[in-house]
Amino acid sequence: KVNLNYAVYVSAVSTGHSNLESDRNVGGRLGIFLPGPGLEVGGSWQKLLQDERSEAFGFHFAWQLRRFPVNLHGEYARSNQGSGYWVDAAYRLSQVPFWQKAMRRLEVAGRAEQFFRGQISADQAEALDLPGANTREGEFGLNYYLQDGLKVVASYGRQFSPDGNASLWTTGIAYRFAIPLGRVSAP
Repeated sequence: KVNLNYAVYVSAVSTGHSNLESDRNVGGRLGIFLPGPGLEVGGSWQKLLQDERSEAFGFHFAWQLRRFPVNLHGEYARSNQGSGYWVDAAYRLSQVPFWQKAMRRLEVAGRAEQFFRGQISADQAEALDLPGANTREGEFGLNYYLQDGLKVVASYGRQFSPDGNASLWTTGIAYRFAIPLGRVSAP
């Protein structure tokens, strides 16, 4: 009736190679999935074990509606570098009666997000690849499933910020894979 998923991690300092740098952190994630309504909710937490010893936390949800081919996702995160949220929805066109055969692999997606810069300077934000000011963004896109787990994506978005507004174009290919770790039989 309920599935529980979790992860706990610890990372060590690594400064040997610029692509593999990491800080000393400890953290975890906990999620509860309710298969009946297709709903998952959860939270995460991380503590930096060096320098300013900052903390970050977040909450997430995912809901796959049963009556409609719609997926909803959202997340909120907060740290001393900033806070923000995003919400997105995707609608699979396979349920539109006159498009069933022609468009069954096409999905329309939309996304809204907002970022609030925290207690860091514009230079620190740039070094962390974060916006230098409070930012809002809206995006609309199409996903085309070539096969289960493989899709082509394209989107257009608009970013609004005191640093300047911008148009955002995105294209890509996404592949989802799962590796089974074995079978567990029920007692």
